[in-house]
Amino acid sequence: MDSEISALTEWATAGGVILNGIAPKRMPGRGIGIICTRKIRAGEDVLMIPETSFRTLGNTPATVREKLKDARVHAILATNLVLDKAPELDMWSAVLPTKEDFQMLMPFCWPPELQALLPHSSSNELVKQKAAFNSDWEVVNAAYAGEIAKDDFLYAWLLVNTRTFYHADQSTKSRPKEDHMILQPVADLLNHAAHGCSLSFEGHEFTVTTVRDHEAGEEIFISYGSHSNDFLLVQYGFVLPSTSNPWDEICLDPYIIPQLIAAGQKDRLEEAGFWGRYMLDSETPCYRTDVALRSLCLTPTQWQAVLDGERDEDEDREVMNNELLKVLERAAADATAKLETLSTLAAGEEAMRLSLKSRWLQMGALLRRTIARLQ
Repeated sequence: MDSEISALTEWATAGGVILNGIAPKRMPGRGIGIICTRKIRAGEDVLMIPETSFRTLGNTPATVREKLKDARVHAILATNLVLDKAPELDMWSAVLPTKEDFQMLMPFCWPPELQALLPHSSSNELVKQKAAFNSDWEVVNAAYAGEIAKDDFLYAWLLVNTRTFYHADQSTKSRPKEDHMILQPVADLLNHAAHGCSLSFEGHEFTVTTVRDHEAGEEIFISYGSHSNDFLLVQYGFVLPSTSNPWDEICLDPYIIPQLIAAGQKDRLEEAGFWGRYMLDSETPCYRTDVALRSLCLTPTQWQAVLDGERDEDEDREVMNNELLKVLERAAADATAKLETLSTLAAGEEAMRLSLKSRWLQMGALLRRTIARLQ
């Protein structure tokens, strides 16, 4: 355990944090995680954090809250991180991702040439993320003109974005759901897995509890939510192996919507509530995709009969699967083209390109597996 992690642990335990059979550790290529220092049984409380260690809207200095009374909690917590010069904060800051880390990991910070190559869902997520940041920055810059640099605020904003926990306390319970967030030093070192330890907020304490046995030296995880790899890439800067993410999916909109528009199906699908968000997971396309593809190969009467449950879906399965194959082949060709572009692109750093390449490789593999099942 290096000196920075030792200092963090000492600072945290002095503040009432209890680490029971676990400890932070640097994980090659993945920053810092938390491992077991002994064999741990299912049902053990391994991390307890008193609310006095939380960084919340409620314990943000009143001067900051007053200046930013119309801001989102995300912006307020980020602003306080920039302004807080307390020496003890250095203990936590020393183990956080650096600005340089975010430059490599977060698509938000990538050059436009790489952002343009993001998959459709990632691109849409990035648009929303940029809009949220720009809105927050506009409010903060108006309140602290000349006092806070945009680059410093972005760094703090990304820290909040990647490290907060969902929780509503007295200061946020009347606010929108997106404002129900707190920062928890030490707990924020827990990495993500599709299934991990259970979390609870009871009384005045946050507790992490194991749900299975762990061996000494094994990393423990929590789940950040049921997110696809496109979401994880943009919001957290990483993707899970496809086999480790049951929530992964691919958006097929770019490969279906042009055909639907050309066939004059947009109005009908919009009226029925089935326009857009055509997804493919590791098992099958979603029902919305099914409905959209049927509009291309059935008469309007037949299509409506399927929706009304008056026509057996399997009656048209073969012709619909033929339409699906065409869509998947277009998507697979696009994945191949994106990988070829990335292989010759010089924009950005190698780590950025590798991250993007790994996502397109995952998508290509999923598409090919689905195509093989249908053929």
